[in-house]
Amino acid sequence: MIGHMRHRQALLRIWPDTSASALLEGTIVTPFLCILVFGVLEFSRYFYQQHLVSTGVRDAARYLARTSDPTAGGAQTIAQNLAATGSPAGGTTRRTTGFDPADVAISFSLVDNSIDAATGLRPYRQMTSECGGPDQVRLITVTGSFTFAPLGFWGFFGFSTPTITVTHTERCIGPG
Repeated sequence: MIGHMRHRQALLRIWPDTSASALLEGTIVTPFLCILVFGVLEFSRYFYQQHLVSTGVRDAARYLARTSDPTAGGAQTIAQNLAATGSPAGGTTRRTTGFDPADVAISFSLVDNSIDAATGLRPYRQMTSECGGPDQVRLITVTGSFTFAPLGFWGFFGFSTPTITVTHTERCIGPG
């Protein structure tokens, strides 16, 4: 019984001692803080790469909207280079790692531009024949898609590697 009392008294003397509490708290909090910081970095990088692809796809669609013949193969090649590299000539420098001109798809569609019987007006200004003519408007849709290259923490959080896909549509307006 006396031995038990000595242990209890020794424990009570140590209990209010806070000299190592900061070390213990730091040991517990540091791993969670590191996971939070690296998680924020990984997600920030994802959104930054998505923004770069979005900018490239928008540039390509705007370029095609202003060309005299957006359906021409040469114009589409330049648009794909613009989307992936930021340069009409292409090259080895990419907007983001893994995003190549081959990852850019271009499609066209026509929208009705007939004169509205009630107003006597067309929904869009009259177009040149390259852009669909007076009764139709050509829409240019550019889509960029690539697999995100994570830093390594993406999988640590249990996520599968996502594919970033961005689409932008412009109305053909022709050169001018």
